[in-house]
Amino acid sequence: VCLAGVMGGLDSEVTDDTTTVLLECATFSTAHTSRTSRNLTLTSESSMRYERGVDANGIEDRSAQAAALIALLSGGTVASGIVDVYPQPVEPKVLPLRTKRLQNFVGAPIPVDFMRKALTRLGCKEEGDDELLQVTAPTFRPDLEREIDLYEEVLRLWGMDQVPMTLPGGPERIGGRNHEQALSYRVGAALRACGMNETITYSFVDPSDLDKLRMPQENRGEAVELINPMSTEQSVMRRSIIPGLLHSVAHNQNHGVKDVQLYEIGTVFAAAEGRKNPKERKLLAGVLCGSWNEPAWNAPAVELGFFDAKGVLENLLRELCVKKIRFKALSADEAPYLQPGRAAQVLSGGTVLGWLGEIHPLALEAYEVNGPVAAFELDMKSLISASNPMRDYVDVPRFPAIDIDLAIVVPEEVTAERLLQCISSAGGNLLESARLFDVYRDPQKVGVGKKSMAVSLRYRDKERTLSSQDVEKVHERLVRKVCGATGGEVRG
Repeated sequence: VCLAGVMGGLDSEVTDDTTTVLLECATFSTAHTSRTSRNLTLTSESSMRYERGVDANGIEDRSAQAAALIALLSGGTVASGIVDVYPQPVEPKVLPLRTKRLQNFVGAPIPVDFMRKALTRLGCKEEGDDELLQVTAPTFRPDLEREIDLYEEVLRLWGMDQVPMTLPGGPERIGGRNHEQALSYRVGAALRACGMNETITYSFVDPSDLDKLRMPQENRGEAVELINPMSTEQSVMRRSIIPGLLHSVAHNQNHGVKDVQLYEIGTVFAAAEGRKNPKERKLLAGVLCGSWNEPAWNAPAVELGFFDAKGVLENLLRELCVKKIRFKALSADEAPYLQPGRAAQVLSGGTVLGWLGEIHPLALEAYEVNGPVAAFELDMKSLISASNPMRDYVDVPRFPAIDIDLAIVVPEEVTAERLLQCISSAGGNLLESARLFDVYRDPQKVGVGKKSMAVSLRYRDKERTLSSQDVEKVHERLVRKVCGATGGEVRG
C-alpha cells in the first residue's frame, strides 16, 4: 500500500476513475521513518514531517476536517463513523516550574503574572501558587520535556534584550583561552594587521576539487564521503582549504571585486582504511590577488605576487617568534599546483610548516579565476609547536660592526638559500648577518648559465672592536670556502 510515512504506493493512488476513497490519518515512528527514508535515499515532504514528530492527539478532528474539504471540492458524501486504533495514547507531560529559580537562573525579575500569561499563550495549562506552578504541556509541543524548556519559552517571550548583562562570578568560573586558542588569535591578529580578511568556507566540497587544483593526493588520506550529501558538488569533506578560497576569489571577481586577500583557519579531514573515524587536522590557508591599493594618480596599483605572500608569512612567523625560518624552493614535480619558480616550502629548522607560492595558471583556469593568485597553507599544529612565547633577548651592541659587500658568480642552479647556507657555515662567530641584495645576469659579462649574487656581510665581535686585519682573515677564509662549495668565483 505504501512506505509508512515516506511515500504512497502506485496501486493505491487516486486516478480519474476513483469513486471511493479511504481516508487514513496516522502517525508513524520518527526513528523508523527516518531510517527508511535514508536507507532508500527517498526524501519526501511526508518523511521530513514525520521525522520531526507530529501530534498523535486530535486526529479525529483533523480527519473530519480533511473529509469535509474533500466533500466540498469533489461533491461526494462522507460515510459516517471512523475506525480509531490508538493502543498507546500519548499523555501530556506535567512539568513543575519554580518561579524563584526561573528568575535566578535567567537573571531577570520576570513577574509571575507574565509567566502565567506566556505559558497560556503557548497552549499550556498552568495551576498552582506563585512559588510553584504545575504546567501541563500540550502534546503538539514535544520539545517541552524539562523544566528548563519552560524557562527558555518564558525568556523568549520576555525578551533576552531585557536581561541585564553580568559577568560570571566565582573562582570556578574564570574563563580564558587555552594555549592553542591564544596562538590562533595571535595568528589571526597578525594576518589582519597585514591587510588580510578572515573568511569561512564550506567543509563540504566537490570530489574533483584537488584534481582541478592539480594538487597531489599523497599524504592527504582518502576522501571522507557523505552518506546523504546535499548535492554532488558537496559530497565529500575537504582535504585542503585552498579550493574553497579559490571559489571565494572567483565569486568576488565575478561581482566586480578584484582585490581579494583572504585567510582561513579551518579543519581538513582524511579517511584511512581500517580507521572508523576520519583524521582531522587544522590548517591555516590564505590567498592574495589584485593589489593592496586602488590605483591613484601618483601611485599605480602594484600586482600582488609570491613575495607579497612571503612577506605576510615572514611577519606572521616573526610575531609568533618562530626560529630558524627557511624557505626552500620546490620543483615543478614537487608542487605541480604552483607556478614553477614561484613555489617554496616553509620550514622552521628541520620542521616543515607548509608551502607558499603562486597558483598554477591551469589551476586558476579550472576555477575560473583571473590570476595571478599567491597562496599559502600551513599546518597549525606544527606552527604552534614551532612558536615561542617571546623572542630571545639580544643585548645592544657595544662595539662597531664592519660591513663588506661580496659578489660571487655562481652556476645558475645554485640557489640563494644554498649560497647563504654556505656563507653562514663558513663565517664563524664573527659573521653577524648575511643579506642577499642583488642578482645579476649577463651572458657577456657574467657568462652563459651563470649569475652574479651580491651579499651584504656584517662582521662584529661582542667583546672587542675588530681590526681590518681580523676581518680580512675571516673574510678570505669565507670566500675560499664558499667558492669551493658552490663552484663560484668572486666577481671582479
